[in-house]
Amino acid sequence: MPYQYPIGQIATMVCQALDRPTTEAGVRSLESYHPTLWSPDELESLLSARDIRASAVNDPNAALDRLTDGLAVVVLLTPERAWIAGRDRLSGVLRSRCTDGGAPPLTEDGFRKIRRNAGEGLQVLLCSTDAPEELAVVPGIERHWFWSTLWQNRSAYLQSGVAALLTNVFAVGTSLFSMIVYNRIIPSNAIDSLLVLVTGVLLLIAVDHVTRRVRSQFLSHAGLDSDMSIADRLFAQVMDLQFKSRKGSVGALASTLKEFEHIREFFASAALVSLIDVPFALVFVGFMIYIGGWMVVPVLAGMVVIIGATLYLQPRMQALARHSFEDGQSKHSVLVESITGLETLKLLGAGGFMRRRFQAVLERQAGISEQTKDYSHFSTNLSQTVQQIVQMSVVAMGAWLVHDGQFGYGAIIACTILAGKAVVPITQLSQLLVRINQIRVSYEALDELMRQPVEHPIDRSFLPRGRLAGSLEFRNVTFTYPGAPAPALTDVSFSIKPGERVAILGQVGSGKTTLSRLIAGLYQPDEGKILIDGIDQRQIAPADLRENLGIVLQDIWLMSISIETNISLGAIDLGPEQILEAARIAGVADFVDRHPDGYKLLLRERGEGLSGGQRQAIALARAIARRPPVILLDEPTSAMDVRSEQQFVSRFKDAELPATLLVITHRTSLLSLVDRVIVMENGRITGAGTTEQFLRSQAERSAAAAPIRAATVAPAA
Repeated sequence: MPYQYPIGQIATMVCQALDRPTTEAGVRSLESYHPTLWSPDELESLLSARDIRASAVNDPNAALDRLTDGLAVVVLLTPERAWIAGRDRLSGVLRSRCTDGGAPPLTEDGFRKIRRNAGEGLQVLLCSTDAPEELAVVPGIERHWFWSTLWQNRSAYLQSGVAALLTNVFAVGTSLFSMIVYNRIIPSNAIDSLLVLVTGVLLLIAVDHVTRRVRSQFLSHAGLDSDMSIADRLFAQVMDLQFKSRKGSVGALASTLKEFEHIREFFASAALVSLIDVPFALVFVGFMIYIGGWMVVPVLAGMVVIIGATLYLQPRMQALARHSFEDGQSKHSVLVESITGLETLKLLGAGGFMRRRFQAVLERQAGISEQTKDYSHFSTNLSQTVQQIVQMSVVAMGAWLVHDGQFGYGAIIACTILAGKAVVPITQLSQLLVRINQIRVSYEALDELMRQPVEHPIDRSFLPRGRLAGSLEFRNVTFTYPGAPAPALTDVSFSIKPGERVAILGQVGSGKTTLSRLIAGLYQPDEGKILIDGIDQRQIAPADLRENLGIVLQDIWLMSISIETNISLGAIDLGPEQILEAARIAGVADFVDRHPDGYKLLLRERGEGLSGGQRQAIALARAIARRPPVILLDEPTSAMDVRSEQQFVSRFKDAELPATLLVITHRTSLLSLVDRVIVMENGRITGAGTTEQFLRSQAERSAAAAPIRAATVAPAA
C-alpha cells in the first residue's frame, strides 16, 4: 500500500534528526519521486542519496532500545502519518516529531501502544549515518559514483566468476574424452565403455550449458542494476552542476553523457564474459602440463608473443581512443548547434558553412578510425597466425614425444584441443583491449564530470529557511564570468526593502542580467556579499532560494509539455485557480482561451509554434503563479507588441502582488510598475533615484538635445 504523506517531509525530518539538515526544496529539486504516493523502498533510496542508510527492523518493539547515541533514528510508517524519533546526543532524551505536527511527543510506552494497535500494518526503519564495517574493505568505494554500484553487486560478479571457473573446468572434459577414446577405448575395442563415457560427457555438457545460462543471468542482473543506478547519478549530477563548472558547448556535454553507452554496452555484453574467461586460460595450461608435459611450451610461447604485441600497441591505441573521443565531441557539438539553430541557418544561407565544419570533423574522425582499424587488424591477424603455429607446434612436439614413448596418441588430440582453448582467451584479450581503451576514455570523461562542484554537495548542510520576506542587498559585489577577460560587475552595492519595486536600467553589456543570475544563485560573487533578508546568500540552499523567486529571463525556455504544466513547472501544490489567475495577469488567457485544447495544449520543443510574445506570457505566468516573495523580470515584454505590454502592465498593477519586484529593462513603459530606478553602466552603478526623478531627467535631456538635432537636419541656405 502506498503512503500518502509527503516523502520529502519525511526525508527532511530524518536528515535533521541525524544532524544533516536539508530542505524539502532541495529534495524536490533533485530527486525523482511521486510527492504523495510512495513506498518504503523509495524512502530508503532517497535517504541513501544523502549518505544515510535505512534498514527495516525485524523487531519493532526493540527499535527504540537501539537508539543509543543520537546517530540513528527510527521512522515509524503508517498509511496516514509518520513519527521520526531519535535520542539527543548529549542528554540521551528521546525526541520525536510527527509529520502532521499534531501528535504529542512520542514516548517509549506510546510507541509500544501504537505498535500493538497497528498490528502488522506498522513498518519501522532504522536510519543511521554510520557506515557498516563490512563496507570499509576498500575505503570510499561505497560512495563512488561508479565503483559503488559494482561493489553493491559484488555477489553477482563473484558468483559469475565461480560459474566461469566451472565452465572452464567442464571444457576440459571434451579433451579428456578424446584422449581416453584414443588411448583406451579404441585399442581395447570397449564399445560398452564408450557408451557410458559418451553419456557422462553429454551430462557434463548439459551441466555446462546450465552453468553458462546462470552466469549470463547473474551478469545481466548486475549490469542492469548498475546501468540504471549510474545513468541516474550522471543525470542528477548534470542537474545539480554549478554554472561555473560548465565547460564547452551543450553538444560536447551531451556527447560526454553519451559516452556512458560504451560502458553500459560493455557490462551488458558478452565482452565482459570473455574478459572473465581470460584468467582461466591458466586452467587449460595446467591441464596441458598434466596431460602432455612439454607440449605446453608452444602454447606459452604463443601467449608471450600475443601479450607482447598487445602491450606494444596499447599506448598507440589509447592515444587514438582519446583523439576519437575529442572528435566525437566536436561532431556532436556541430550537430546539436546546427539542429538547434536550423531556422537561423536557413534564413542566413549558412548551411554550407556548418556542413564544412562537419566535414572537417568527419575527415579527422575517419583518419583516426582507419588507424584504429589497421592496428586492430594487425593484432587480430597476428593472433590468428600465432594460434595456427601453436596448434601445429603442439602436434609436432606431441608426435616427437609419442615416438619417444612418453605419451599416447590421445594426448596429442587432447592437448591440441586444450591449446586452442588456452590461446583463444588471450587472442580475444587483444580485441577486448580496443574496447577497454574506449571505455577508459569514456570513464575518465565521466569521472571528470562527476568531480565538478555541485550546488547541493552531500558534505554540506543547509538549514531550512521557509518563506523569505524579500529584502535584497548587494555589498561591494565584484564578479567575473569564468574565462572572461574583464569583470561583469565591479564594486556594486545597493539594497531593496521587502515589497519595494525597483527597475535596473542600463545599456547592453552594463551588467543588468548578471545581477539576476547572481540573485538566483546561479553564480557566486568573487568579492563582496549578497544578502537575502539580511542572510548571506551562501547560507541558503539554492533550491530554497529559487522557491522564493519568480524569475523571467531574457531567453525563454519552454518544454514540450502542456501549457498548464509549463506554468506549474517546479511549483508546489499549485491549484487550477492559481494557474488561471496567473495566466490572466500574464496574458496567456488571451490566446489560450480561443484554442479548443486550452491549457492542455501540448507545445513543441522550446515552444515552437508560439510567437515570442506568447512564450514570454507563459514565462510570466510561471513566475507569478507560485506567488513568490521576490519577482525578478529581465526584459519581460521585449517580444510583446505595445497593446499586449500595456495590458500586462495594467493587470500586473491591479493584481497588487505582495512581493518585492525587480525589473531589468530599457523600456520606459515598464517604469510605471516601479517606484525606484537604479542605473548601471560598464558593470557599475552610476545613479539611483525615484521613478519621477529619472523620467524628469530624461525629459530634460531630450529637450536639451532637440535644438541640436533640428540644426543637424536643417536644410542648407
